[in-house]
Amino acid sequence: MITGPDVLLLIWAVGVAYHAPRILKRLSLITTCDPIELCQGCRDERRNVMHEGMTFEFLGAAGGPVMVLLEANIWYLKPFQPALRRLAGREPLPTCSKGSCLAHTSTRRRA
Repeated sequence: MITGPDVLLLIWAVGVAYHAPRILKRLSLITTCDPIELCQGCRDERRNVMHEGMTFEFLGAAGGPVMVLLEANIWYLKPFQPALRRLAGREPLPTCSKGSCLAHTSTRRRA
């Protein structure tokens, strides 16, 4: 018999499975583009990704996938992230300018 927690676990697992490839594609796109061709928001995001990547360096080849899975595991907190950052006294996350940013135009072309 399926219970309420089983349904919640299934919804969470589907969310992780859905977000992991999207996060991997975005991280790959941001880290492989030339930083000069990125907008300021994507450059800041790239810097954050590189710093996070260094914290997982000790895992070797498994560090990248672990980082992607950890970020995909918190998909349900993304709508609350701006409010949580304000409560913590941190600056809002940068956003992509989307106009001439290489990361945005490459995403549209590939999608």
